[in-house]
Amino acid sequence: MLLHVAVPGLLWPQDSIAQITRDLALPALHALLGRGRHARRSALPFEYWLCDVFGVKNENEEFPIGALRLLGDGGAPGNDVWLCADPSHLRFARDTLALDAAGPDLNAGEAAQLAAALNAHLSDVDDDFGELFAPHPRRWYLRVKRQPRIVTQPPSALAGRTLEPFLPRGEDARDWRRFINETQVLLHNHPVNAAREAAGRPTANSLWPWGAGVLPSVISAPAAHLHADHPLALGLARRAGMPASCVPARAGDAAPRSLIVLDTLDLAAQSLDATAWRAGAMELEARWFAPMLTALKAGRLRGLRLTALGDDGIVDIVLNRRDPWRFWRRPRALAGLRA
Repeated sequence: MLLHVAVPGLLWPQDSIAQITRDLALPALHALLGRGRHARRSALPFEYWLCDVFGVKNENEEFPIGALRLLGDGGAPGNDVWLCADPSHLRFARDTLALDAAGPDLNAGEAAQLAAALNAHLSDVDDDFGELFAPHPRRWYLRVKRQPRIVTQPPSALAGRTLEPFLPRGEDARDWRRFINETQVLLHNHPVNAAREAAGRPTANSLWPWGAGVLPSVISAPAAHLHADHPLALGLARRAGMPASCVPARAGDAAPRSLIVLDTLDLAAQSLDATAWRAGAMELEARWFAPMLTALKAGRLRGLRLTALGDDGIVDIVLNRRDPWRFWRRPRALAGLRA
């Protein structure tokens, strides 16, 4: 049995990880880190890493994440051009606009009202931007008539950062920046947001367009099975003809030769929520890291590849069933895992 386990958000930023992990008991993870072989690479947004693993080509610096994620959300992208157009909450931080990692917690009714108002506006002012769909309260999609000549960034790449450097760029950037501004005005004045603001809840005061493209014709399955709850991962597996199911409760229930995406730390890391991140790391230790170490020692797991992702880089840790018994290799704390 071989497993590839990817954990976005496991690499908390290096400038504070020693403090965040102080007194955090992760002995199994530290043993895996200390006794495995490491390969390091530059940081990538988690969504781009997923596309890379499945062999999706980055056409003109843009991955077709809108179409692929819509497929994972149960939609039918067909041959159309799609973008993710996610409802977002912008806030002022140190006199500049920044995007909240979590986004507004809209319900289905609120999402439907906002999407209907935006579609009415789009049909009145400019039909080129197409139609907005909101199959999930937090994940919206925009179908457009032609491939936009823009380069975009996923929300995960700019959460908490100054907004301006991450706005769309390219030949059509001016049109798309105007699109963002117009939606902000409409959303600000909508009764749904007025009610949310009065109740002290984060408003959906912007849309974030990103990931434009059509479904890729051919992609490759990186494993025999996928365990994931992330819609982009599920869409990639579906396009690749790869069997997929949700993440099991523990490592022992995983299918053989599977890719497992454990994204429970990702939002906490983006939000710099140390309390949530520590709780999530302890849960992964109990349900995944400790059982995988035990399975390696017992020979039930022939090999393990653990991919740790974060803003500072990506580290692959590879072990075979003999590595856990190499006691002369000292455990390595997460704070010492330099990307």
